[in-house]
Amino acid sequence: MSETGANNTHFDIAVVGAGAAGLSVAYFLAPHARVVVLEREDQPAYHSSGRSAAMYIEGYENGVVQELTTAGREFFFEAPAEFSETPLVTPAGGLTVAGPTEQTALDKYLQTWTPSCPDLHAVSPAECMGIVPILREEWVQGGAFDPSWHNIDVHALLTGYQRGIRAHGGEIRSRFEVTALAWDTGQWSLGGSLGGSAEPLTADVVVNASGAWANHTASLAGLTPVPLTPMRRTAAIVPAPDHCAPWPLVHTVRENLYFKPESPGLMVCPQDETPSEAMDAYPLDLDIALAMEEFHKVANHPVEHVMHSWAGLRTFAPDRHPIVGFADGLHGFFWLAGQGGFGIQTSPGLGELAAQIILGHATAHETINVARFGT
Repeated sequence: MSETGANNTHFDIAVVGAGAAGLSVAYFLAPHARVVVLEREDQPAYHSSGRSAAMYIEGYENGVVQELTTAGREFFFEAPAEFSETPLVTPAGGLTVAGPTEQTALDKYLQTWTPSCPDLHAVSPAECMGIVPILREEWVQGGAFDPSWHNIDVHALLTGYQRGIRAHGGEIRSRFEVTALAWDTGQWSLGGSLGGSAEPLTADVVVNASGAWANHTASLAGLTPVPLTPMRRTAAIVPAPDHCAPWPLVHTVRENLYFKPESPGLMVCPQDETPSEAMDAYPLDLDIALAMEEFHKVANHPVEHVMHSWAGLRTFAPDRHPIVGFADGLHGFFWLAGQGGFGIQTSPGLGELAAQIILGHATAHETINVARFGT
């Protein structure tokens, strides 16, 4: 890769998208290459990454996600001193609860995750009530508790990535919407706009880290879309009971609700996954109402009003694995998409792996390689 120089229009690598995926891969690339991150919005992490209620959970989603999460464990718990002045993670714990007729689902949950999550253990209904007293005694039939779950300071993580990129000479350009991609004379030409002005750039490699817009970015390069589906996820802050700060995150074993302490109250989420077009997502009144309905089934804490609500898009491949790797037959176009609801917690592990693949020091395993879709 070339050394940083005065030319501000040609880069070794142009990363399209300044969410967790784009910022993390740029962070790990910046010490080795001249990198620019291009973000269409006014600021990085405007969409899904900036709206995440992120947790560090090793027993999450599937084995592939777990492996990518644990690859970043050391980074989260022992980040470089210059990365952040505050810890990236703080203890929280996670309580999975089961209601009537859900014992079989709880048993399956424990069987799936206990082998790789040694702190996870079954708890009785009385123990569930002791951990989170607002649970409805007549509803909760049992649970599973894992004290190893941690809250992630998303702001500190994303700010640290940006600081590291700039410290190694990389650039982050907001309000740059990529509107054209063309391979010409051995390099990519990226047409776009910067604050309304034409700003052509060239790069040897383009990294498609544009989240819900990943297929749109690929189409600019003439690529066939891969099976990615953006899905809306809703959340709300409601007034909290007194003394809830020590509570863990609580979620139902059938995955239709979670809630956790979140200043200035309780965050409540119906764990909705509604297919959506790529857009600036917003919460629907119906989704908020459904969240409150489920919350009142599980918790004995009346909610009279919602303090704040929002929505974001979580983009999934059908197998719920990320999509990583160079496009077949198209020089220098790299996919880094499909991080679903695990983009924050996998960002150190996946970002470093993606950087190593781009630099030619690693390969993408078939479970995450874009080649599994024949592209």
